[in-house]
Amino acid sequence: MISNVFSHSFSVALRQWRITAIVYFFQLFLALTLGMQAFEVLKASIGHSLEINKLLAHYDHTVITDFLKVHGASITPLIGQLRWLLLVWLIFSVFIDAGLLYCASKGTGSEQATARTFWLGGAEYFFSFLKISLLFLVLALVWTGVILLPIAIFMEPSLEYFATEQYTVWATLFLLLIYLIGLALLFIGSVLSRVIKIKTGASIASCIKKGWQVFWKNKRGFMGLMSGFIGLQIVLVTVYWLLESVIGMTSPLGILVLFVAQQAFVYFRIQIRQMMYAGVGSLAIIAENKIQH
Repeated sequence: MISNVFSHSFSVALRQWRITAIVYFFQLFLALTLGMQAFEVLKASIGHSLEINKLLAHYDHTVITDFLKVHGASITPLIGQLRWLLLVWLIFSVFIDAGLLYCASKGTGSEQATARTFWLGGAEYFFSFLKISLLFLVLALVWTGVILLPIAIFMEPSLEYFATEQYTVWATLFLLLIYLIGLALLFIGSVLSRVIKIKTGASIASCIKKGWQVFWKNKRGFMGLMSGFIGLQIVLVTVYWLLESVIGMTSPLGILVLFVAQQAFVYFRIQIRQMMYAGVGSLAIIAENKIQH
């Protein structure tokens, strides 16, 4: 069953390559808009600093510390603007996800998604998806506090209590694994809630409740799907890392090749997101059939 879902997900993403291109250029325009603002601030304040050249070769904590001491006043306003930039990015990401999920739902039937479908889906479901995203963001923050706060509090005392730090390391890794599994569950619940919202048009509370019901009815399938796409992301990152380590940014040609590789990496990550949404939608249909029978 999972293999069929994966096959369907890949098929949907390949057919909707135009949607991927729209999202890619949309994100590129947004990143350039926000990035140029940061670039102008940095250029006006610290653009002629020679300390920046020392950071091009490798990471140097001492240089960064001295850099912040000398130019901290110039960077502080930029950090202050970061919260607004994150808010803008959140708003646009919700719109993008709404369009992608709407197109993915169209990919399960005979009707094929178009560019117009993407924009209509993003506009129609933006506000409801924003509420769902904010709710699951709060849940993710709570989950982060529940898991990571005890790690921060008890790590140092545990190093003094145990005879070896091995126990602390393994306990920390175990808690981090639990933390990542929890985030994966929240992500699947968020996607399922939005998929059900598109299919049924029910209230947000009903969609979230139905989403968890659907998940528990086929939890192995959803976790297997999630693991498969996480593995695909890891392979993609590994390939890019190996390419970067072999070529390096030491020549104009190398910089050009890595720039193209970076853009391809971004493009394929969008396609993986499309595949994930299409796969979750397919498994949701299968799980709903199980519930009805």
